[in-house]
Amino acid sequence: MLSKEFTKGFDYELQNRQFALISMSGVARRLDGDPRSSFWGGYSRLERFNVPRYEQAALRWGMDAKPTAWTRARGTLIGATPTFMLHSLLEFAYPRTVKYLEDLRRVRGTGPDDGLAFLDYMVDQEVVQIEMMQLALKGRFSEITPRLEEFFGRYEGEELFA
Repeated sequence: MLSKEFTKGFDYELQNRQFALISMSGVARRLDGDPRSSFWGGYSRLERFNVPRYEQAALRWGMDAKPTAWTRARGTLIGATPTFMLHSLLEFAYPRTVKYLEDLRRVRGTGPDDGLAFLDYMVDQEVVQIEMMQLALKGRFSEITPRLEEFFGRYEGEELFA
């Protein structure tokens, strides 16, 4: 049986991933050809990569991975952020994402034993987001895609549930 703490934390994470998928996809669509697209488009690719893994975990643990109306609305709104405000959005989101990583580590610690590989993945994908944010904030956009490809290579085809 899943603990209440885990269920609450993982449900929040499921909605957070949906929010990021919707919002980052919205931004990425508008930045085609822009050097910043390595971050925003890369983040969108990461969220699409996450979808089947998170859906599998949600199904395994009897939870719903679909976005709520509130999640869809927030994601759509943030996805429409004007391009001149994207750096400010990133500056706003970065410290909150760093703090959220600690929340995810706590969720991982309360998770079921049958999902340890997935729970490690859940934390690792947040770490790669933070690394991408750091690079983008420093204007080092050319380093983002190789870091993301390294992450994809690590997890492509890996079974996260034994």
